[in-house]
Amino acid sequence: MEMTVRMPANYNLMTADEMTYTTGGAITIGDIAIGTMVGTGVASWILTGVMVINWLDMLGGARNWYSANKTDDIVTNVENGIKAWVDYTSSSAWNAVRSIAATITAVGGTVLIGGVGIPYGLIGTAAAFLTA
Repeated sequence: MEMTVRMPANYNLMTADEMTYTTGGAITIGDIAIGTMVGTGVASWILTGVMVINWLDMLGGARNWYSANKTDDIVTNVENGIKAWVDYTSSSAWNAVRSIAATITAVGGTVLIGGVGIPYGLIGTAAAFLTA
């Protein structure tokens, strides 16, 4: 059995020197992927910084509120705190975004140290309220 290669009628052979002109100047998928990874990494760091700064700002306000309004009854403190959080969060769209973002950071904020996830959100929030 004889193997033959059939090419289209408009096919032209190219030398290695001519191939230089067919591969340069285009944006490849690899270039886009690298750019996307770098951009995503930078955006992730910026967003994390914004979330942490927002959390610290909101935590300071919550700590000040708690020190001014705390009672001897922990249940009353929790009820009043939740009511104050709902009142603040529902007062405007911007307050809702900030308050919900700070709550997400407080509950889920984690940093990896030596491969172990340290919940800085929970630790920081607990420390702030215990020292109020």
